[in-house]
Amino acid sequence: MTLTLAFACGFCVAAGPDWREERWVVEEFTHVLGGGPEGGPLAQAGGEVYALCGDHEGRLFLASGQFIDIVTPDGMRSHLAGTGEPGYRDGPAHQAQFRLGFNAYYGAHNIACGPNGVFVPDGGNRAVRRIYKRDGVWQVETWAGGGARRTGTGDSAGAKDMRFSGTISLAVSPSGEVTVADDGGYYRVSADGKSIRYLGPWPQSTSRNPDRPPKLNIMMGDADAHGVVYFVSRTPDFVIRIDPDGTATHLAGRFVEVATRLSIGDGPPREAFFDTPTSIAVQPDGSAAYVCGGDEYDIRRVPTDGNGTTATLMNNGRWGIASIHPNRSRGAAVVKPNATGRLRPDGELTDLMVSHLVGRDAQGNLYGAINFWTGMTQYVEGRGLLGTRLFRLRREAAGGRS
Repeated sequence: MTLTLAFACGFCVAAGPDWREERWVVEEFTHVLGGGPEGGPLAQAGGEVYALCGDHEGRLFLASGQFIDIVTPDGMRSHLAGTGEPGYRDGPAHQAQFRLGFNAYYGAHNIACGPNGVFVPDGGNRAVRRIYKRDGVWQVETWAGGGARRTGTGDSAGAKDMRFSGTISLAVSPSGEVTVADDGGYYRVSADGKSIRYLGPWPQSTSRNPDRPPKLNIMMGDADAHGVVYFVSRTPDFVIRIDPDGTATHLAGRFVEVATRLSIGDGPPREAFFDTPTSIAVQPDGSAAYVCGGDEYDIRRVPTDGNGTTATLMNNGRWGIASIHPNRSRGAAVVKPNATGRLRPDGELTDLMVSHLVGRDAQGNLYGAINFWTGMTQYVEGRGLLGTRLFRLRREAAGGRS
């Protein structure tokens, strides 16, 4: 089952060549609506997925509970790392333990694929863990964090000596460097994993009080093919860009005193309001970042050069004001794939009631999750029920080519 959708933003200024011609196809992916087996073919496999990344070999890696799963290019899903029980253990992947903390105070929604492995922000252990192959066998090791050291801006330390605070998220550049974010600032781990440098605090414009350093609740990160890194923060609600030289820029988002329907909408990135976003994914070419989650059930496109305006890819309203909302009091969420309206209350709903972006693959295709709300169903208008709770948004080239 597929359906094609286009951006619901006819008034936006282009921030890249022909971006308004982008077309995306919605496809069933994994985790059937009625539950399913722990592994097996994608359209049958069960298990929650809250983070995903893809490598250039066509494999996908999924964070699910205390497991890291692998999806092979032939479409089979199975456990790769973890015992399923929370803890802390390095070594052979099937014996390793994580404390990933989904729905816990230290939880984030992040996993990142790099040229030197798959990296997991293990918030419960305040560490970054790496999954990699050695002599043909998958292994898990601690890559950074777990120590007691704090440093000043620009100072370096042994990667495992550093102490992180709050939630931690990460992104991996094509060089293999890992950028780690916590509530107070951001760090960079060398590609060999030996050293870490504290790059500095978050931009002062993300603090309500000019006399106090910002504290951000970083939820997720991603990097493009040029080594530019992006993070999204939830309450306060911002998108941060970090260039390869370590300079951090407040790219998008603003403070509002009261989140009303009049304060939510597309506009210049620094003037746009994001309502408790939980996820971010970046196009590999660096042209755009996509933000979603929290009390927004749409996917917002953010031009990464900071110019032009944000735009809405999927738009289904927000908690408490959605015209069609996935619970018994409002009925089934209905997809209108041909709708061309703008954000509510100005236009019609356009597509799936996505509650979170779990990540992207190496080609830039997005993966969205439908939440488990009481009485929720997810119908595609004219096509019936979408068969899986995790779906892929496959981007087509101009003229409908994949």
